[in-house]
Amino acid sequence: QLPTYPYSFISQHHIITLTNIKIDRSKTGTKTMRVKFEFLLSLFALNPYVAVGVDAFSTPPFTPRNAAKYSAKTRGGDSTAMHYQTSKREDTPSTDDFEEELSRSSNFETLNLDEIIPAEYIAEANLPTDIGHFRLRAYRMKKDAGAFVGSEPCVIYATHKPPGRCGVGGKARNVPVRIHDQCFTSEVFRSQRCDCKEQLVMALKYILEHGGAIIYLQQEGRGIGLANKVAAYALQDTGLDTVDANIHLGFPEDNRYYGMIPSMLEDLGIASIQLLTNNPLKVERLRSLGVEVENTVPMVVEEINQWNRRYIETKVERMRHNNFNDLSNVNNNFILPRLNKNGMMAPRKNKINGNENNNESSLNVSVNIDIDMNDDSSHALDPNGVLAASNAITSALYNDTGNVLTQLPIGAKADNSGYCFGRQSVEAAIAAIKRGELVVVVDDEDRENEGDFIMAADMVTPETMAVMVRYTSGVLCVGMEGDRMDKLKLPPMVENNQDPKGTAFTVSVDATEEHGITTGISAKERAITIKMLGKSTATADDFHRPGHIFPLRAKPNGVIARDGHTEASVDLSRLAGLSPVGVLCEIVSEENPVEMARLPELRRFCAKHGFVLTSIADIIQYRKDTGL
Repeated sequence: QLPTYPYSFISQHHIITLTNIKIDRSKTGTKTMRVKFEFLLSLFALNPYVAVGVDAFSTPPFTPRNAAKYSAKTRGGDSTAMHYQTSKREDTPSTDDFEEELSRSSNFETLNLDEIIPAEYIAEANLPTDIGHFRLRAYRMKKDAGAFVGSEPCVIYATHKPPGRCGVGGKARNVPVRIHDQCFTSEVFRSQRCDCKEQLVMALKYILEHGGAIIYLQQEGRGIGLANKVAAYALQDTGLDTVDANIHLGFPEDNRYYGMIPSMLEDLGIASIQLLTNNPLKVERLRSLGVEVENTVPMVVEEINQWNRRYIETKVERMRHNNFNDLSNVNNNFILPRLNKNGMMAPRKNKINGNENNNESSLNVSVNIDIDMNDDSSHALDPNGVLAASNAITSALYNDTGNVLTQLPIGAKADNSGYCFGRQSVEAAIAAIKRGELVVVVDDEDRENEGDFIMAADMVTPETMAVMVRYTSGVLCVGMEGDRMDKLKLPPMVENNQDPKGTAFTVSVDATEEHGITTGISAKERAITIKMLGKSTATADDFHRPGHIFPLRAKPNGVIARDGHTEASVDLSRLAGLSPVGVLCEIVSEENPVEMARLPELRRFCAKHGFVLTSIADIIQYRKDTGL
């Protein structure tokens, strides 16, 4: 019997981790369960971590088809980490209930992604839409393909331009075909976390004009199901990308099944296709199933928003979606991907030792269960995930100071290449600065180990000032070159600068009343002062002293001479083709408001709000590489 806790005490969730599962295959008879599990019950009460798993005594939402195989491959040894979410229950399930559930689940057949399962034609009807008039052709697969693959795919084609046999008969070649996987969250709930809905609309418009077909498949979240997709979203909210989130839930990077496609193309009378896709892996997958793909047609969305930016970056960097290169020129909202460095994918230890975590939010419980199995299949114990969503989200759940798992770095550190997040992060930051956006720049973990908002003074608005004030210390500074300081007659704040990092503060300023200043403290009026500091025609008489903005004198040659945020703000503004005057302010921790935000939290912060993240080390190496 598992303990339950008050709803408010555990923030709705707690986790049970099962290790050291031992199976006695020498015995015969029906599958029975007696003793041999060791439970580690860990309670996670701190946001933003969400404890995700399955109820040990009910049909689970998380059922990776290859759970046992994947877990054995990734963790090795005799120990497998598994995670369950318990819930407050009126009744306590018996061992008989558990055995019955296990018996039911053992009938599940593991899906082979290389298996071809024919789909037979069922019916066809008109499909009038707000885009145009189409025909909807329904199919049904002759065999269940698995828990997360719908058995009724369909085809959509333009009424006036039917493909293949649907038109004049015979075999058609080089037919435009979009193989589109269902995205319930985007296409029904209108989520902005991905570009699936936009790609579907683009494909509909394309086939309306050029002919061809859309094959629509019922498989959510790259083949992991809707509930697991929501769980993956929860992990992405903590900072993981879409690939790592699926892996942490026990799935491969892409679990989609396309074994029904050959029979559907055969029925349509299509001999070869030009695939409407940005995904080269999909091309390889289809060709391995015998589909003749002659070429591809890019499906690049026209606009990328702050919510799907990280998703698009991951598709470019980790899924080889190379059609997005054009967006760096045509779409001002796009940022180039960060390299997968400096702990972006944290290594996982092979074993969890319950003794390593002795904090107040952990409780150790021991229960033993013997398992007799007469089945040689490695999936026989848990083919449908009743006992596990294996290799699940342990590393994503521990907070930044936990010591059970290998942690993400607590600060930025350059690797042998000289970069921390990669050259792309600097290019993305420069592009964002040029667009008038805020970026987050972290310094070395051995320096301040802090992250600053930075933007160009030329591009400041009251709205961006309000964002800076909301998430930072509120001490807004403006980095400037020495010549500019001298022109504006801004002397050092003190003669003997005792700042440990040598930050060169000058006297503080506000713009004068002639420029609309009253008190100078509002976001609107601070924006006015900062824009005046960046204005090349401004003079010393345009400012009052003291004020609410703190100019900082940058070292000549920027970050090459001094690895500080002051110099980074000036360099990024200059590299963006703007006045070499940058705004900067330190970001305060949301999770611990009495402290400054450190790198692990800053990763999550940037992922949540869509800010570009780079480091001073990256800017230094970028300048060395480019000579800029």
